[in-house]
Amino acid sequence: MHPDLQLRRSVLVRASLRFEKAEADWRAAVIKASELVPQAHRHSYWSIGHPGSRIRELYNRRDKALNLLTVALLKFESARHRVRERQAGRGPRAVLLLA
Repeated sequence: MHPDLQLRRSVLVRASLRFEKAEADWRAAVIKASELVPQAHRHSYWSIGHPGSRIRELYNRRDKALNLLTVALLKFESARHRVRERQAGRGPRAVLLLA
């Protein structure tokens, strides 16, 4: 991998891991809440909770992690595009050797 992309890739990987953890935490909390209030789950209500609730906090954390993941992905793709353009612009070079 090109050295300029290594930092962007590590940020992308960390953002992805952070999102996966936030998603798993939120889903586990929703499942736990649906055990307490089963009729809410059956009627397909969005379970984001009231302001200040644990579910709302987890939902907001998941949303923030998703936004960070999206930005990291866009920045990685942008950096990859810049590297490709630089490499394409170089092309083959002729070397003149003088004796």
